Amino acid sequence: MWQHRRARRDGGEAAPGQVRFDAADWAWEFLRRNADYAADWRRSVPRHPPCLTLMDGTRLLQLPRRFPLAEKWGLLAFADPVLAAREAPVFWHARALKRAVRLRALPPREGDKEPPNLLADFRVERHAVIDADGRVLVLLKGRGVHVAVQLHDLRVLTRRFRPAFELERLSDLADQTELLKRLQRFMVSGTAPPETSVFGGDERLRQALLALDESLNGKTYRQIATTIFGAKMVAEDWQGPSQFLKDRTRRLVAKGTELMKGGYRDLLG
Repeated sequence: MWQHRRARRDGGEAAPGQVRFDAADWAWEFLRRNADYAADWRRSVPRHPPCLTLMDGTRLLQLPRRFPLAEKWGLLAFADPVLAAREAPVFWHARALKRAVRLRALPPREGDKEPPNLLADFRVERHAVIDADGRVLVLLKGRGVHVAVQLHDLRVLTRRFRPAFELERLSDLADQTELLKRLQRFMVSGTAPPETSVFGGDERLRQALLALDESLNGKTYRQIATTIFGAKMVAEDWQGPSQFLKDRTRRLVAKGTELMKGGYRDLLG
């Protein structure tokens, strides 16, 4: 099947030194294997929305209209399922991302202790989208995590500003504090340790993705287990009294299938 042929370029098999996937990347890897999504993408116009790169490296997509069929999948516009995460920007809808920082840009003023900011001060990958209503959403991606930032002003994309962060409800304080700490770390150069995935670690996601790929290709549970755990472990444990390896393989196939069919949204929370 087409999904498996394109699945080998995922972040679960990244070599040392490559950029680590964040939860949004993993969500895309599972979604792009969904045959119904691929069918909707093939019917979409345009299939490849024009994306610009600003001088500071920010990838920018401006949408002339809404794309309801893409929104059904949690996206503002369709992304090509042939392309793995990080090969092309994927523009998630704010509703799918669930948690976002709301930033209001104030004009710089003399006498401030801190200099005004630029979007490029966040020294990570930046994907910005202007939707059909002129609203701006920026997804900042780096160090194994992402932060969605909703902007009130288009000028923030290219001009200096004083950031003012908005809090709608006191109940949002804990989540917003966590996101703001991530933003602060994004402004620090150098290497920082990657943060923990929301799904219990990238290794489990990688195994679920491999199990899904093998299942989509019609492999048996034993063949799937051999791909994930190696022939030696399978030869030693498969026919033994313990059902642990068989049960674990079944659970990984079930989890991969669940994530492909809609559970990928939980990774974005």
